[in-house]
Amino acid sequence: MITVQVPGPAQDRPPWKSVAIIASVGFIVGVAWPRLAGVRVGPSLPEAPSASAPPAVSASAPPASPAVLPAPAPVASAPALAVAPSPAPPAPAAPSAPAVSITAGTVQSCKTPDGDVLKGAGDCGRVQGLDGLVLPRLRKLADCPEAADAAGRLPLVVRADFAHGALSVDLGRGASLASADALLACAKADLAGANLSRLSHDNPRYSVGYVVTFGGGARAPESPAASARPAPDSADGTVQVVWEVAIVRDVPKTGKVLARLQRGTQLRVGPVKDGWYPVQYGDGFASEGWVYRGALGR
Repeated sequence: MITVQVPGPAQDRPPWKSVAIIASVGFIVGVAWPRLAGVRVGPSLPEAPSASAPPAVSASAPPASPAVLPAPAPVASAPALAVAPSPAPPAPAAPSAPAVSITAGTVQSCKTPDGDVLKGAGDCGRVQGLDGLVLPRLRKLADCPEAADAAGRLPLVVRADFAHGALSVDLGRGASLASADALLACAKADLAGANLSRLSHDNPRYSVGYVVTFGGGARAPESPAASARPAPDSADGTVQVVWEVAIVRDVPKTGKVLARLQRGTQLRVGPVKDGWYPVQYGDGFASEGWVYRGALGR
């Protein structure tokens, strides 16, 4: 006969003390004891070879040649973008200087060491180098503020005082400019400080005439050599006076003054003698005399 014993409620409870003892022993054996004893639980990973240990090489094997790596293919760089330079703004046009032309100097008079006053280059002689000193300075009149609107002739008389080594300038006759006085002031400033010590001269004082022409019809300033070129003979065989005033004498150099001829007067001339030309002048060329060659540009 089979007997089945059914446990009561007090007997059906688990033995918690036994469970706690078993769990503690399992923790000690499985976790704590391997750590204390330095025992690794599970498979060990293979160790990496030491980086400092050289590889073993067989004594009989020849040393391996270093591997030759192929040269890297050139890398095509992207083409640079061409940037067109921006056009520079046009430079402002420089204002054009007013046209100015100047005649070569004409000796009008001189004063001798004795105080006598002589007229014209025939008696006074020319001052060598004076034009080279005066003309460049008078060309600066183009920079004078009043020159911008000037149109006409400005006759000037330059006085060379070798006794005091100074140049002075005054207005001549026939000025046709409203701004003549202002232009004269500019001329005085331009001629100030000129050095006369290198100029050869026969007399201590000279008065020399220059004509400055302003305006669109004026030519570029001429050099003294260009201004002194002889005037071409006209078709009828006559020549013109190129000085402001040409003195006619009865004999060359020291003769009596017969007449004074203005620039542009027509003359007939003969063969030159000692720098003087025999001339015929006046109505029908009825008068005769002698004129210095410089007055004819020869």
